[in-house]
Amino acid sequence: MRCGTVQTTLFVLSLSLFLSCVSDRNEAVSLTSEERQKITELVLSVAEDPEETVNPAREEIWAILKRHGQPSSRELETLKAQFLFIGRGHPLFWLDAREALQGHRMVKSPDRARWEEGLARAGWLSDSQRARFDALMKQVIEEEPIPSNHGVEVSLSRQMVEEIVNSWDERELEQSVAALLIPPN
Repeated sequence: MRCGTVQTTLFVLSLSLFLSCVSDRNEAVSLTSEERQKITELVLSVAEDPEETVNPAREEIWAILKRHGQPSSRELETLKAQFLFIGRGHPLFWLDAREALQGHRMVKSPDRARWEEGLARAGWLSDSQRARFDALMKQVIEEEPIPSNHGVEVSLSRQMVEEIVNSWDERELEQSVAALLIPPN
């Protein structure tokens, strides 16, 4: 499975980069857990639908960042690595959803479990957010409608989940994260 292998490689690389960024507190913006968790939601919404969400997410992220002063270029590089790690959870979830739909059972791959754990340890993901991921997976398995970025609920078929998995574009995530880190006018 080429998509899974590429995702695993990207995940391992981003996990090591993320952990090195988290461990160097001198280069990180001091954000509260609530601010980190809000940013996680925003970055994941951008990973899901960059065209519709980059600009509003950027506005919100910069409103949060500016509360702590203008970030340095070094802090922005650290945030970039962290945001990329966060965004890479999107395809991990949908790879698991594809497998879950095939087996009609809950699935949490080791990669997604490590992703969640790494974010939780660093304060980017709360227990309630993790529970929402599990609830969302259950809705996908039961083919119940799920909320979308557009404020409407969407019923996902197996084919739609497959399309989500196959349409993942790492370069698009990188471009979107770069856009998030450009201060709004």
